Amino acid sequence: MISLRLCLLSALVVLSLPAQSVTGTIVGTVIDPSGLAVVKADVTLMQPSTGLERRTTTAETGSFAFPALSPGQYNLTVKRDGFKQSERRNLNLTASETLTVGDVQLQVGSTTESVTISAEGATVQTASAERSGVITSSQVENILIRGRNVTSLLQLLPGVVDTSDRDAIDRGFTVNVQGGRNNTNNLTVDGMSMIDVGNNQGGTVSVGMDAIAEVKVLLTNYQAEYGRMSGANVQLITKSGTRKLHGIFSYFKRHEQFNANNFFNNLTGVAKPRTRLNTYSYNIGGPIMIPKLFNTGREKLFFFWSQEFWPRSSSLPLGQLTTPTELERAGDFSRSVELNGALIPVLDPTNGQVLPGNRMPASRIDPSGRALLNFLPVPNFFDIGISARRYNYVFQEQVDTPQRLETMKIDYQIHPKSQLAFSLSRHKDEQTGPFGIPTGGANWGQMRKTFWTQGTVLSVRNQMILSPTLVSEFTFGYSRRPEGERIPDAELKRNQLATIGYTAPQLYPAANPLNLVPNVTFGGISQPINLNHCCPKQLENGRHVL
Repeated sequence: MISLRLCLLSALVVLSLPAQSVTGTIVGTVIDPSGLAVVKADVTLMQPSTGLERRTTTAETGSFAFPALSPGQYNLTVKRDGFKQSERRNLNLTASETLTVGDVQLQVGSTTESVTISAEGATVQTASAERSGVITSSQVENILIRGRNVTSLLQLLPGVVDTSDRDAIDRGFTVNVQGGRNNTNNLTVDGMSMIDVGNNQGGTVSVGMDAIAEVKVLLTNYQAEYGRMSGANVQLITKSGTRKLHGIFSYFKRHEQFNANNFFNNLTGVAKPRTRLNTYSYNIGGPIMIPKLFNTGREKLFFFWSQEFWPRSSSLPLGQLTTPTELERAGDFSRSVELNGALIPVLDPTNGQVLPGNRMPASRIDPSGRALLNFLPVPNFFDIGISARRYNYVFQEQVDTPQRLETMKIDYQIHPKSQLAFSLSRHKDEQTGPFGIPTGGANWGQMRKTFWTQGTVLSVRNQMILSPTLVSEFTFGYSRRPEGERIPDAELKRNQLATIGYTAPQLYPAANPLNLVPNVTFGGISQPINLNHCCPKQLENGRHVL
């Protein structure tokens, strides 16, 4: 899947393609003690984490606005001759939000005096009509999630229902918001849509929890620029570097050694299922500087880098099948019985009579047929008190699902009125296990294969304050997720006709260029084993692919 996203936003002209803005705006009004507007008051907005500082003056109505701001925490300062300086601290601006600070009242006095408000009650959204919810950075960092999938935190918001198995191999995005279908939602990372355009479900990439600054969900009544899908818009905002160098390392361990075996494994004498969902994660962020030459004030260029590793391995559900016994492979069916214990008569195909002793003479068994039977696993479970003769082969296959997540973010404060942001997220996912289990193909571990995906989402955003009434925001995005399957040479050789000794001619040999064993099904017995594969037809970097 390859897609490009391009968006240009302006205060006067709007050209909108599927990319979306993640910046916000802070607005307010400056008044005097009598409630009248204070004109030409100096308003300064500063972001402590990066040192970004923006200035403006109030209009004739006393209003002011700071558009095109990155999500984060800001401090506001208002000055005017004849009044005390007023400060508002810890203003938390979320993605795509128009945050109003309300009326900032100046008290009569000297500008050397100041009034500071460092904490306020909950802010009521009055500057725009959308209903939204936010998962904050502290929630992302401090709430433990068993599956380490940040989208599962959306369940904290009203109207969001998540029925996905967050321990499953697929770290997809399948939430229902306000009763809508799960394929009507849009998911973006730093303004770039990453929904699989083929089915509107799942994401091009997964982003590690330690790389997420906040999650914003636009529920209803949001602006037209977010109208790509009819459902909710979920925005993932990745972390940025700050003026101080920060980093973390974390390790989460889940292992079968901490688990009890389940009832059915105990019943059939199978060891506890393999469960190894370990996670290694680290990140580092801070200023990019050259001492005495560039960014000495640590307020221009910042970076953030995160990696998360999932060397995961787990077991599939317990398998119970019926496979030919040693006697049956030799043509002896004297002990082959129905579920009720009655002997299954084997007829001579030449005369329709029951074979003497229910045994087929060895001379009449086709060598290729015997080769196919000997390719199948032999029975390993003989307690008919438990199996009730429904199966004689018990197994539990293992699936390895390693993943690697990477996120890089570069922020460049070109000028107080011009910022550039670059972000790149990648997600490499591999699933190695038996072909056909649990979907299609053979119902046992006939052939192991690897399914892989490599997702990439890139976003570049530039915002410029051209004038007090004109703002330009340009976003370029790119997403891609190739996928494929491959089979190791050893697995192919084990399944080839020459390896098992099968010599019977093929009706359509061109359809089987690698000479793999034919597909075989059995009937008339309970839970029969089968042979089934998909013929690899080409090579990829020296490896066979389906």
